[in-house]
Amino acid sequence: MRVVTGGEMKNIEQFTMDHLGFDGRILMENAGRAVAGRLMEDYHGRKFTVLIGSGNNGGDGFVTARTLLEAEYDVTVYVAPDENKIRGDAKYHKTIFEKSGFEWEPYKNGVLEYADIIVDAMLGTGMHGELREPYSKILKDVADSGKAVVSVDLPSGVTGEEGAVPELALKADHTIMLQQPKMSCYLYPARNHYGKTETMQIGIPKTVLDEVLHSRRYEWTFADTLNHWPRRASSSHKGSHGKVGIIAGSEMMPGAAVLSAGAAVKSGAGLTTVNTVKAAIPIIASHVPEVTFFNREEELKLFYKEKDAVAVGPGMGVGSAGQETVVDLIDNFDGPLLIDADGLDSFQDILSLVRTRKAPLIITPHPGEMAKLIDSTPAKVNQNRFEIAEEYAYKNGIYVVLKGPCTIVATPAGESFVNASGNAGLAKGGSGDILTGMILSFLARYGDIQAAVSSAVYMHGHTADHLLEKGVAIESMTASGIVAHLETTFHLNDEKPGQ
Repeated sequence: MRVVTGGEMKNIEQFTMDHLGFDGRILMENAGRAVAGRLMEDYHGRKFTVLIGSGNNGGDGFVTARTLLEAEYDVTVYVAPDENKIRGDAKYHKTIFEKSGFEWEPYKNGVLEYADIIVDAMLGTGMHGELREPYSKILKDVADSGKAVVSVDLPSGVTGEEGAVPELALKADHTIMLQQPKMSCYLYPARNHYGKTETMQIGIPKTVLDEVLHSRRYEWTFADTLNHWPRRASSSHKGSHGKVGIIAGSEMMPGAAVLSAGAAVKSGAGLTTVNTVKAAIPIIASHVPEVTFFNREEELKLFYKEKDAVAVGPGMGVGSAGQETVVDLIDNFDGPLLIDADGLDSFQDILSLVRTRKAPLIITPHPGEMAKLIDSTPAKVNQNRFEIAEEYAYKNGIYVVLKGPCTIVATPAGESFVNASGNAGLAKGGSGDILTGMILSFLARYGDIQAAVSSAVYMHGHTADHLLEKGVAIESMTASGIVAHLETTFHLNDEKPGQ
């Protein structure tokens, strides 16, 4: 599903009206009815208070309120601004609301006490900058009311783009996005304001998106993962499912190699070899008996010979030896190469070499590592995750997996794929090592690099969600527990071939 900014959504709607002949009032009718239908389904028999603004979001609100009233729901409607500020299509639907025999009132203190559910149709994708009256006062009233809030398209005060979120922006319990998910839904702290999310179609043809959008930004979903899931032939053997190599671990950090190698094995790699220091081999072997080993002191070319994919970095340690290993792999290994953790330590010093590499190269930085790569700060990276990941991937001809909540996979072609699976249980040491092993295994088994990386990222989060559903507390979730349960979540997918 395409992910858009507020400005892009405005352009999509304008093109639909100008070039396809759609009436904006019909799109607004579709939007309001879609929202009302979801409200009736999810909150049957509840009392609603609909708060309406002056723009198109307010027009959606009038249609939503009218549809609920026609279905004999208990609804009160309050308009936030001076009614003379309501213009265009929103004014048209305000008039229909009134001529249908329904009434609204100007917003005033105390009106929120009546509602079970507050429907927020005040500020939509046109919102920018700090909140002003009367909205700042109303949003504070809503927050103080303690009532459940459902926002239309996006919570009032939150923009559809990257950037800061105003202090008084509304925190919804449920946001019903219209036509396309908005970029800010995948960014923190904005995502904290959305609550439960879903996207409802309002009738804009998909061809319009291809015509209007210059950005190529998508959410990678469960359905996408299933559609690219590789199936094992009954006649296959261990060599049929990828020979992978992991350069990981050290005397002081053998656990990173245990986790990444275990994840590679559990993710379906046919043959997994770990290149590590001699002292770490017995520890790793005791936890992952399925892997074979290569002593790090031996010639590197012998290690990556005939490998379908190689990963380097987890727990490897930093220093000149590690950089020499990364340079050798970039120069001489002609398969997909994944660089993570310690392997990224001096990555910015070898970008000229990176840009001349022909085979796929994938890096998996967390925000702190990404900040070091671009000489910035983690806070600035998190404020502009899409832009930074997309620009770095395109400029350097690589795949960037910018980790964190809603991990982004950016491609050399200028596309980005955001993941919405996962939970805070992944905020533990070792989670990134697991992801490295999973991506490595998927790279060896898939023909499409982006699909492999995005599917591994999705399954990483999906497994954490599965554990949460099974009763594992977020605080108690561990990286080794994620690896142990990959067999369960992968089985769930194997039961649904062709979906």
